[in-house]
Amino acid sequence: MEAALEEFAERGYGGASMAGAAARAGVAKGLIYYYFPGKAELFTAVVRSCIQPVFTEAEKLVAAHDGPYADLLQRLIRLAYQRVGEDSRDSVLFKLLLAEADRFPELGDFYRLEVLSRGLDLITSVVSAGAAAGEFRADAAEDGGLAAVLMAPVAMASVWRGMLGPERAPSLEAMCAAQTRLILSGLARPGPG
Repeated sequence: MEAALEEFAERGYGGASMAGAAARAGVAKGLIYYYFPGKAELFTAVVRSCIQPVFTEAEKLVAAHDGPYADLLQRLIRLAYQRVGEDSRDSVLFKLLLAEADRFPELGDFYRLEVLSRGLDLITSVVSAGAAAGEFRADAAEDGGLAAVLMAPVAMASVWRGMLGPERAPSLEAMCAAQTRLILSGLARPGPG
């Protein structure tokens, strides 16, 4: 997976080859084809290997949750920002998807179905549970675009880090803190009067 990621990162999706990934891994090209029938399958396997750990961790947080939903939402947001700061593979894949999805629509479709939808569903379930528990505004669960708006700053943080480099991009810690304050304030049920 690491060798394939290097191949995609250096050559782009269009220029990457199964032979190049095999050479980087130090294995015969036939071995790669044994596990992955083509470049698209190899690419999706690389993306899955990168995103699976963060989704597994997020889903465990949600399943084990016992307390205020505001705390859970804050932990999920923090996890997303940590991931942007810690795993450079995500940044490489994000840049690759941004650069190549218009030429290879199947990449965008894959991202939408397996990454974006999964993240949106997770956030929507937390906001809906918080609204049902009376912790968040009742109409928060009805807003179909809310989960995307909640996830967008993390995606933008990844874009800025890719464009500017980690040292010149806005601070992940500051963005996380500001986003959390805004979200929790916006989701709060109105008080009396």
